[in-house]
Amino acid sequence: MVASSLVVRPLETSEEYDWQFQLSEQAFGDGTGTESVQRWRRYVTNLPEFRPEQLRGVFHDGEQVGGYIIHERVLRMGAATISTGCIGMVVTHPAQRQQGVATAMMEDAISFARAHDHALLLLDGIPKFYHRFGYTDVIDIGVIDVKLDAVLAQPPSPYTTRAATVEDAEGVLALYQRHYYAYTGSFVRSLEQQRYRLSSRNQPMVALAPNREIHGYLSFIEGTMGHEMAADNWEAMRALLHYHAHLLEGTDATETLRYRLPLDSFMVQLMIEQLEVPDTSHWRHPADEWALKSEEYYHRDAGWMARFVHLPAFMQAMLPELQARWQKGLARWMGVLRLVVGEEVATLHIAGTDLRLDDVPGDTAFTVQFTPQAFTQLAFGYRAVDWAVRSGQNDLSADVLAVLAVLFPQGHAWIARSDWF
Repeated sequence: MVASSLVVRPLETSEEYDWQFQLSEQAFGDGTGTESVQRWRRYVTNLPEFRPEQLRGVFHDGEQVGGYIIHERVLRMGAATISTGCIGMVVTHPAQRQQGVATAMMEDAISFARAHDHALLLLDGIPKFYHRFGYTDVIDIGVIDVKLDAVLAQPPSPYTTRAATVEDAEGVLALYQRHYYAYTGSFVRSLEQQRYRLSSRNQPMVALAPNREIHGYLSFIEGTMGHEMAADNWEAMRALLHYHAHLLEGTDATETLRYRLPLDSFMVQLMIEQLEVPDTSHWRHPADEWALKSEEYYHRDAGWMARFVHLPAFMQAMLPELQARWQKGLARWMGVLRLVVGEEVATLHIAGTDLRLDDVPGDTAFTVQFTPQAFTQLAFGYRAVDWAVRSGQNDLSADVLAVLAVLFPQGHAWIARSDWF
């Protein structure tokens, strides 16, 4: 089999859909069989934003040998919104591996993105594979460990908890927007999409104020792990923490609860300020002990990865956020930055508080070279400017480095669990 003999096209028949979801279940599912396959298929194909063209199959001489899905979403980056193809369910039949099937899918995804004017491609990668197609790490996952006895030592909250219903969609969506829209990696989410999530997936627990308003939620609870949390105040968070702690009563002893949260989030700051271990008499070195502990996981080419599709389109989509950062930074530098990224070029003209994109290079442009991977990481805040400029042959003045640092700050990316694909 050679790549040129492979055909990638939208799935057309129910049998092709069944094949794709069955193989995906074997690779990524929970192993519960036919019921799980059909549940997954219903969930994906009934998404408000789903279009049949997004489910892509790879065929060789008419035989289905692999497939993937490309969700079409709008990724938020501060004031910018970026049309993004989100790649998932990438599977190849075991008998057809190492035959170019995955390469055909990756090439098709790039063609699909270009045809539909997507500026970015994003995926949750497997180790040491997607980098060969231009993808690079952009987000690492962090977790917070919380001492159970520090939670139980807290007095009861005046807030109550219950399972969310579809009628709670507006309140849950508002919480998601308040606490996750600030992060690159959140997605524009409509009320219709939020209602669908609440009707079709594991419902979150919501924290209700005495006036019955929703001020927090905790979702995707698996044992000691809570995969997504949002809370407006300590009373809401305390109610959610107590709910989670009491779920574990009567189970095997555990000393900690765990949460997937941005390490700089409001929720983490609340816990740092409020939680205390009640009995510290056994602590020999208090500075080495904790009520709350954070961890972040790194493995090169193995997690959330991205690549831009076309630099001018990507920069145009980023422009509102670049302008907002420049104005917020109160910078007054004047000059032209010529960003050479691989074989593509984008030119930023800066005059006082004004920043614009223009193809005209200018006579005194400062040229900065990046590899596509380094620039993608810079855009996501995954690497600092000093690191990213090492990818090219750059000899930059301190003021140019300072300008780049304002435009491309580090550490503003996160993908909430409800946005995983």
